[in-house]
Amino acid sequence: MTTLLQDKPTTQDKPTTAHDYRTTAAANTATIKQWVASMVKGDLDRAPYAEDAETSDPSGKFKGKKQIVDSFKVWKTAFPQGTAEVTNQIAMGDHVTSEVIYKATHTGPFVSPTGTIQATNKSVVLKTVLLTTFRNGLIQRERTYFDQTDLMTQLGITTQPKP
Repeated sequence: MTTLLQDKPTTQDKPTTAHDYRTTAAANTATIKQWVASMVKGDLDRAPYAEDAETSDPSGKFKGKKQIVDSFKVWKTAFPQGTAEVTNQIAMGDHVTSEVIYKATHTGPFVSPTGTIQATNKSVVLKTVLLTTFRNGLIQRERTYFDQTDLMTQLGITTQPKP
């Protein structure tokens, strides 16, 4: 489900008309859906991030498109096959909130801030929320939230890996 809020922005940000605002929101929600589909397939060259974009998730903060794409490579190495579904979106101009559910099996090494977790061959369902801000049609800032404890429990990890 995608919800496009029809109120005008309260600041002087682009776009300036209600129609432009809805059109921008629709384009941005579509960009996220396309990116999620590409990312889960491993087509990381399609990453719609600005060169100076910033992202963060429970595993860390990443600055610049290269660091961001490299962070996705870590996930694709650990979970090379999987699916993803954007289950809900709320958009307002250049701001989009998305719920995404990833399903995959952990078949490769997963490099985390606390060390590497070797393949467990366990299936996981990762429920995430993305708070995304666009600039000129590209992702400028993104915050991804998920329950890291739940992920570790699904992987059968009850203690932190050693570095």
